[in-house]
Amino acid sequence: MTVLVLTCEEDVTADAVVLQLRRRGVPVLRFDPAEFPGRVDLAVRVIPDGQVTGHLVTPGGRVALEEIRSVWVRRPGTPGAHVSAEQRAWITLECERALWGALRATGARWMNDPDALERSRHKLWQLATAARAGLRVPDTLVTTDPGEAARFQKTHADAGSGLVVKSVTGRHPQDPPLTLPTAAVPPDADFTGVAACATCLQQRVPKRTDLRLTVVGDRCFPAYVTPRTPTLDWRFLPADASTWVAGEVGGALRAAVRRYLQEAQLAYAAFDFAIDEQGDPWFLEANAGGQFLFAEIETGMPMTEAIAAWLAIRRE
Repeated sequence: MTVLVLTCEEDVTADAVVLQLRRRGVPVLRFDPAEFPGRVDLAVRVIPDGQVTGHLVTPGGRVALEEIRSVWVRRPGTPGAHVSAEQRAWITLECERALWGALRATGARWMNDPDALERSRHKLWQLATAARAGLRVPDTLVTTDPGEAARFQKTHADAGSGLVVKSVTGRHPQDPPLTLPTAAVPPDADFTGVAACATCLQQRVPKRTDLRLTVVGDRCFPAYVTPRTPTLDWRFLPADASTWVAGEVGGALRAAVRRYLQEAQLAYAAFDFAIDEQGDPWFLEANAGGQFLFAEIETGMPMTEAIAAWLAIRRE
C-alpha cells in the first residue's frame, strides 16, 4: 500500500521523509494539489454498496484509491492554480471537494486531517484547548477596542509584568508570506491603532529558554534553544546565533500534550513553550504543520524516522 505525500515541489523536509519511507520499502506518491486539474487526474466511483474505487494519476505515478494507506498533508497548494482567473474560484471549490472528498472516502490514516488542520490554525482555540488539557497559558486578549487594550496593559503593569503583541494568524498573506515577530509592548503604548484590526496582546512570560516539543503520534522530541542574546522570538535569530539541544520533559507535560492532541484530533504538532525562570513551561502555540528538520539536524533526534514510521503503518 502507498503513502500519499501532499506538498509543494520544493520541500526538503518532505524529501527527507520520502527517503526514509523508500528505505523501508514503502511505496510513496508525492504531488501538489495545485497541479489538479491539469497535471494530476482523478477518477473516483462510489457504488451503491458504499465501496469506493478509483485512482489518482500524477507526474510521479498512479495509485488506486483503495491502495492508499496514509496521507501526509505537508505543504499542499490549492487545486485550480493553473486555470484561468475568471473560472478559478468555482473550479477550485469543485476540485477541492472532489480531491479531499475522495481521499477521505478511502479510510486512509491522516497526518493531519484537513478539518483538524483548519481548526488548529485558530490561536484562540489553541489557547483554550491547551488550558483544558492542563497546560499553563499566558493571559491573552484579542481586541479591536483601544480602551480594553489599555486596561489589559494596566492590569499586567500593576501585577509587575508587561505585554507582548503578536499576530493572530502568524503569517501575513503576501507572496512570499511574511512572518511577523512577537514584540514587546512599551509602557507608554498608544493603542488607538487596534481599532483598525484585531490585535493579540499577551502577558509576557519572563523566560530563561524556549522549548520546541515536536510530537509524532505517541513519540515526543524535546529541543531547547540557547540564544547567545536574549530574544522574544527565536524564529528571527540568525542561524549562528542560537544552539538547539535535545532534552527531557516531565510526565505531566507529556500527558497534557497528548490530551491536547486527542482533542485536536492531530497526529503531529510542533509545540512552542516558554520556560520561565522557575523552569515551568508556558504554552505559546501548537503548529500542526510546524517545521522540525532544523531541530533534528542540530540535535540528532530521529523525527524524520518517526514520521516515516507512523505513515508506514498499514491501515486497518
